[in-house]
Amino acid sequence: MNMKKEYGGSLIFLFSGIYGLVFSIQLPFGKLTEPGPGMFPFSLSLLLLISGILIFIHGKGKVKAAMGGGGLMNQLVIPLQIVGLTLVFSIFLEKLGYLVTTPVYLFILFVWVCRYKFWLAGGLAIALGMGSWYFFVKVLIIRLPAGILNL
Repeated sequence: MNMKKEYGGSLIFLFSGIYGLVFSIQLPFGKLTEPGPGMFPFSLSLLLLISGILIFIHGKGKVKAAMGGGGLMNQLVIPLQIVGLTLVFSIFLEKLGYLVTTPVYLFILFVWVCRYKFWLAGGLAIALGMGSWYFFVKVLIIRLPAGILNL
């Protein structure tokens, strides 16, 4: 694997983990026997942060050449896209609801950042969005923002 890509991947994990931690600590955690809505995002963000640190440390010793002009900015494009898209998602989450915003968020993420084909991105976004809604609402019995669908 190219070391610049590994370094860029570690930055994505680091920034996503930090971003998630900042916002997940504002949610109620609940107990381990009765987890609240903040438990899952906090755990996921912590894992992202730890993964980013480990990848960064592992890759740092292998990077041989310093990045050229604009190299760092080129590597920050994807993390900034993810952070910006997540910010827009969090703004519309309460207004439109989880079941509307999550598939749209995932679709844009898969097409714009991951460069998936439209049909694959759409299928994954619908499956993951509806599947996660079912898991949180029906299995874990966690209230999610209903928005315009009132579900």
